[in-house]
Amino acid sequence: MRPDRSRRPLQVALSREQITSAALTIADTEGVATVTMRRIAQELGCGTMSLYRHVRTKDEVLDLIVDAALGEEERPDTPSGDWRADLYRLARAKRTVLLRHPWLSHVVAGRPVLGPNAIASTEYALSALAGLGLSMDETVRIINTLHAFVNGFVQTEIEESKWRRHPESEASEAREDDWREATLPYLQHVIESGRYPHFTRMVYEAESSPDTDASFEWQLERVIDGLSPAVPS
Repeated sequence: MRPDRSRRPLQVALSREQITSAALTIADTEGVATVTMRRIAQELGCGTMSLYRHVRTKDEVLDLIVDAALGEEERPDTPSGDWRADLYRLARAKRTVLLRHPWLSHVVAGRPVLGPNAIASTEYALSALAGLGLSMDETVRIINTLHAFVNGFVQTEIEESKWRRHPESEASEAREDDWREATLPYLQHVIESGRYPHFTRMVYEAESSPDTDASFEWQLERVIDGLSPAVPS
């Protein structure tokens, strides 16, 4: 009896670009942990082994999708000559890309990123700080400080957004209102104890749901202000 070939995946023409695009879609819609060779093959309608003609490992696929995502940064090819304005522009572009791909901030924080788009972004940042009298170590520290701020801010944004999503897909305000109602007796006890006057003032006076865009801009300005003394005038 001949083997049943009807269930075999159709042979399709593949390229690294197609594999990258499929893997990026999976990461964005299902989470980066679900990006496996089998899942990519399923998405493309091909056999798993056929992927290995184009990519060697899952790590190589991760490198490809990270660099593809970083290639979406919208910034000029060359800096303007105003290092502060250039770092503002770079930070905003990075935040936009990291929010578009919620898995990205965690991945880039834990692995070397050396694809062509990543290197182009680094070159832009290095060029923005060139000619200012900084040593290369000082330049790298400034860039790393900016990246750490943007990554950390975005990770907090993403996790808070996840927390606010109600399991039954109700409005995000419902989840937050439920939390407030549940914690109100405890907060009242803390406030009435009189032991935490500054915390009490924060509860009554601080914005409960500050605008994240405004918060990002305020904090980014303070970060760049803090870096300014390191740049020779």
